[in-house]
Amino acid sequence: MFRYIIKKNGKHGFINQEGQEVIKPIFEMVSEFNEGLAWAVIEKNGKWFSGFINEIGDWVIEPTFSGYGWSMNETSLFSEGLAPIQADNKKMMFINKLGDQVTDPIFDNAYHFSENRALVSINGLFGYIDALGNQVINCKYGVNSVFAQNSRFSQGLAAVRFSRDKNGKRSEHTFGYINKNGDVVFEPENYKANAFSEGFAMVHDGYDYYFINLDGEVPFERTSQTETSFSENLANIYDNETECFGYINTKGAWVIEPKFVSCFRFTEGLAVAKRPGMKTTGYINKTGEMVISEKFKIALPFKNGLAYVKDKKREGYINNLGEFVWKSK
Repeated sequence: MFRYIIKKNGKHGFINQEGQEVIKPIFEMVSEFNEGLAWAVIEKNGKWFSGFINEIGDWVIEPTFSGYGWSMNETSLFSEGLAPIQADNKKMMFINKLGDQVTDPIFDNAYHFSENRALVSINGLFGYIDALGNQVINCKYGVNSVFAQNSRFSQGLAAVRFSRDKNGKRSEHTFGYINKNGDVVFEPENYKANAFSEGFAMVHDGYDYYFINLDGEVPFERTSQTETSFSENLANIYDNETECFGYINTKGAWVIEPKFVSCFRFTEGLAVAKRPGMKTTGYINKTGEMVISEKFKIALPFKNGLAYVKDKKREGYINNLGEFVWKSK
């Protein structure tokens, strides 16, 4: 069963794929569902408390945890059977699906698991723990504003920021890749780096973004001024010559010519895109045809058959025909 977040009168609840309200909007904050559970917050006696609900809205893990904390609606997701959550001492820890504490509450920040590793931080430095809570890669990597999304383990590797070079001196080329044992696979040679997706990762050399493969090689000569990743065998990149965005395949060849002022990754065969001269966005298919007209001020990627959008009068969810299945009043 799929569930989608809605908001009514300042409270959050959920609908199903048909747009039917299946969990009443009674929560102060919620996360998306993952592994059948969603983080949710209620107010009791002027304080916020959080726990986890199931897909019919029943508490599976009672709301006895803090309802506050750093971006918990994005980070307190169950993944691989565990979820990070804030403890009474305002530090983060991990719990299992019974609500049992698995790690000590010692982390400043903590993120959900990926490939049996979870990114955590202590005293402003990042490292990784395993499912038993062991710090298998010590917290020694530098802080980065996009560290969380780009430094999850994917395809056996993670992009991390090295603060210093081999000689102990500060280095501008601070990003490299490690494996799940913490061994350096690709030396820190980049200004920025992101997670691998479909065999490729994008890095920045101080001038341009470009792709590398799992061997650390540059598979094709195609650069961009913005960061992206492959999804459904296509990547949206900026073309300097036309000053527009288009889509390339895994050989670096244009599949959809650069003709958009903005566009995003493909999900479920559709991608958000905006043509020159337009103030609003729509959705294109993999031939570059605009199949859902440009009428949205905000449009997010499709997930499990629906996409969140906002136009001049309302917000809600549309299906892949562009029809609203739920909209705000």
